[in-house]
Amino acid sequence: MSSRMDTGRVRKAWHVKIRGEDNLIGTLVYAPTAGKARYQKFLSTDCDGVTFASISVTRSAQDDLIVPLADHAVAALDSEQKSALTHTLENGRFYTSTDDRTMCRLAQAGLVRNTGRGWNEGEAYFVLTDSGRTAAISLMPLYPEYPEYRA
Repeated sequence: MSSRMDTGRVRKAWHVKIRGEDNLIGTLVYAPTAGKARYQKFLSTDCDGVTFASISVTRSAQDDLIVPLADHAVAALDSEQKSALTHTLENGRFYTSTDDRTMCRLAQAGLVRNTGRGWNEGEAYFVLTDSGRTAAISLMPLYPEYPEYRA
């Protein structure tokens, strides 16, 4: 097994192009298989003349995204803590009371930090630390548009 696979999950990149188009670059699509990449391009095309056969797909491994694996600390988090981490990742911050139990536990674990700023006394924005960002990304599905691929 390569060291690349040991450090994370691979989100596969595919170079997708419609034959006959003047666009020489094509588009980059992330999907678990070539067929799913072709289908994504088919659905996003506005032209009625496009068929599956007119869409070419080639693997673009150099553009793969490496999504970190969840470590033991992340696995020990409860569902509320995991939800708070993903919310903070998606929104860039989490606004709540400074004594919020979930956020305080995440802060103690070093996954978030209290900015000390809020609209009202006793409230603050919490943001991810570097380790919190890695933890939150590890919780995200590899292919959000394909729930059947949970790996």
